[in-house]
Amino acid sequence: MKKVYNYIFVLSAFFSFVSCDNFMDVHEEYIKGGEIIYAPKTDSVLFVAGKGRVMFYFWLYNSPNVKTVNLYWNAGQDSLITPVSPSTGLDSMNVLIPNLPEGSYTFNVKTTDSFGHNSLFVTGFGNSYGDFFQNSISNRRIRDVGLTDEGGQISWFTSLEGMVRTEVRYLTNDGDQKIISASSDETVITCPNAKAGSSFEYRSLFIPEEQSIDTFSVEWTQYDVPFPSIYQYNRNNWSVLEVSDETASDGGGKNTLIDGKLDTWWHSNYSGGNAPLPHWAIIDMVSSKKICRVDIYRRPGNRDAKTAQLFVGPDSDPDSNKWIKIGEGIFPSDADNVKIEIPDSQSTLKGRYLKLLLPDSNREPFISIAEIYLYGN
Repeated sequence: MKKVYNYIFVLSAFFSFVSCDNFMDVHEEYIKGGEIIYAPKTDSVLFVAGKGRVMFYFWLYNSPNVKTVNLYWNAGQDSLITPVSPSTGLDSMNVLIPNLPEGSYTFNVKTTDSFGHNSLFVTGFGNSYGDFFQNSISNRRIRDVGLTDEGGQISWFTSLEGMVRTEVRYLTNDGDQKIISASSDETVITCPNAKAGSSFEYRSLFIPEEQSIDTFSVEWTQYDVPFPSIYQYNRNNWSVLEVSDETASDGGGKNTLIDGKLDTWWHSNYSGGNAPLPHWAIIDMVSSKKICRVDIYRRPGNRDAKTAQLFVGPDSDPDSNKWIKIGEGIFPSDADNVKIEIPDSQSTLKGRYLKLLLPDSNREPFISIAEIYLYGN
């Protein structure tokens, strides 16, 4: 029996040897020359778009023996070899890929180390932009142009896709040329000290992708409407101190006279009895102003107000004898507003306060005024 066991053991050992030999035959061609060793590959890569170029960002982690980062594109026909000296931690580096015709690219990246080993490839994608994108952009549209005592004022329509800002090049009162920028979020831009009646140029700037390294701009374009020859005073810090009477629940009350809205108004009092004519309002302009024109707007579609008289004075007392009359106008029957020109001979610099007097009405005794604008030159 013992001989049988020995015989079985010998046969098992023989067949095991034959099986292992066959197993090694299968793998032999893959391990010729020894085990394959790879260099550490890039931890991550990023390709950022530009104008005729792409910025290549890459990160290496714990790769002190890596000596070059090799970049290939156009099916390997083009390449860029970058020597590196990374540390044992996480290193971020970047290199510019220049002279790339407009288009989309597939980039393959590998590293080599100081022992002559190559890494496995890492693939990334990037775009280069040029004439095609340049010809697709256009200037942001201008909604309106005005002039205030602070400078030229330009309001814009909605910004365009990919637009980052719009630049305005204009002439100042000092004769200098100045450039100011409006971000894509801004709908109104002020050009400080802009020369009244002068023209200006503008251009919009775009990026083709988020984080693009280059900005594309439209050619400078002269706007066909110059800044006005007179400017509108900024009323942000003005206040309506007092009115003869009001029905604040109808239109909003006295403060609406300078809120910049035509759909709000000051209405004479009719609550508990109609207030008699004349009606008046006192406005604090903060300082004396050189006034060349005053625009007064009635409530839209309402023709009650008839005659408007303007006075300036050194104090706000409505009954003061120091008020100086500077102008008068009658609302046209077919318009909501009247423009009252103030002659150069009429001094308006003698009063910080403006008094609007409404002595009559087309439907006595009612009046409703929406807005009052003052202009200088």
